[in-house]
Amino acid sequence: MVVVKEWFTVNEVAEYLCISRRTVYKLTAEGRLPAFRIGKERHRRFRKEDIDRIPHPAEEIDSILTLSVKADPVLAEVWSNERDSAYDRI
Repeated sequence: MVVVKEWFTVNEVAEYLCISRRTVYKLTAEGRLPAFRIGKERHRRFRKEDIDRIPHPAEEIDSILTLSVKADPVLAEVWSNERDSAYDRI
């Protein structure tokens, strides 16, 4: 029987998203990651579906790497110069 975890602690969220605990608190403070407070000590708990909506750092890097001359005319102008012509052949 497979048990799917629905609620995560701060440490579990940090490990799941490969980010620091501090970043988890920052995302919560910014309202980008909803948190539920439980118990007398008001510990934070996070729903899996809310966690999965947060972009993974690797996804953000992929979007940066997809920059191209066709996608951005300003980059085309910057990259098209004599000093960089040696890199164009690589």
